[in-house]
Amino acid sequence: MKQVASHSDIMNSSIDWQAYYKECETVKSELMIYSKDLRFLQQLLDRYFDKMIEIENLDEMRESLMLFQDVCYNCGRLKKRVKDQQKSLIEIIKGSNVYDQNTILDNQRAIKTSKLTLMDDFKMVKKEMYLIADHIIKVKKDNENLSFQV
Repeated sequence: MKQVASHSDIMNSSIDWQAYYKECETVKSELMIYSKDLRFLQQLLDRYFDKMIEIENLDEMRESLMLFQDVCYNCGRLKKRVKDQQKSLIEIIKGSNVYDQNTILDNQRAIKTSKLTLMDDFKMVKKEMYLIADHIIKVKKDNENLSFQV
């Protein structure tokens, strides 16, 4: 006698959950790179912070620092979200029927959107931090040149 496919089997067969898992792996790898870059920016910030607040407008510095902190927080939050999504996807791949397919798919879309937003914010923060550091290095260099001329 033929077995009738269950509704969940039909729904699962049309979705490539492993592709979503691989997509999460790619996002996870990208987030590791962003994390390393954020650590470097943190070191840059630590090194030049005192000079930054002496030279730069404090309101602009505060905005840059707040955006930097937001990016760091959002990166960490997205890492956790990807990890949780991967756990759910592993359960689905193993055959678990205890999940809401729409929630999983919504989470996958939200991860993509969050990643794109994080990338944009990261680029802005990186650019700002480099501009600030570059300005401080130039001011320091100019001050050293002036002291040698006197």
